[in-house]
Amino acid sequence: MLDKRTEMVFFDAGETIIHPLPSFLELFSSICSDYQVEIDLKRLPKITRGLMSSVEERQRSGYTFTNNSEESRSFWLNFYSCMVREFGYSEEDTLLPQHLYRTFSDPTNYGAYNDVQQTLEELRGLGLRLGLISNFEGWLEGLLKDLGLHSYFEVMVISGQEEYEKPHPRIFELALERAGIPAHRALHVGDSPISDLEGAQNVGMRAIIIDRWGRFPHLDAHRISDLRQIPPLLKGDEE
Repeated sequence: MLDKRTEMVFFDAGETIIHPLPSFLELFSSICSDYQVEIDLKRLPKITRGLMSSVEERQRSGYTFTNNSEESRSFWLNFYSCMVREFGYSEEDTLLPQHLYRTFSDPTNYGAYNDVQQTLEELRGLGLRLGLISNFEGWLEGLLKDLGLHSYFEVMVISGQEEYEKPHPRIFELALERAGIPAHRALHVGDSPISDLEGAQNVGMRAIIIDRWGRFPHLDAHRISDLRQIPPLLKGDEE
């Protein structure tokens, strides 16, 4: 799958290179506890993945929400409402979903994973071009600047600034067109089996799943648990 034809590596953003601090699970659970809602951390990832999978199926056919502020707010309020209802929160009380929305829409609550900068430096040192393809609101670009990551990416395709969201093929095609490379010379790295793996492969790109917590042990794909595993794979292609 990985070979010496690789010219450019694209990355997803959320839960691939950036994440809520200290983590989504911890921050979500902490906020919910303020409203006397106890979160089962073993169930939460499965609930989140299930909800997001249904959204990704709609995105496959052209549904978008990140490129419109009102649509985005409405989407996330409903998403968080669905999540907390799973743990017994009142359907009629929107205070907790609103608190979650404010928190996860605040760039100051995000940081980069510890493996990101070293990986980007090593890949750039190998002569590889770097890009980003992300389903995220438009404020992602400012966040990447604040984190000192923006300058690494030659091409950035953020759904909040476009007409499409992953896994729709067009968002990947836009990235390839702007980079000026064919799909078979590009590698995409992300955390979603649908948006990142299937989406990239459907346009002819190769793909790697970053599975930091072992959520997809049976996934038929190239999986890594740390981004620093990527440069050795690509170095090996050249040897």
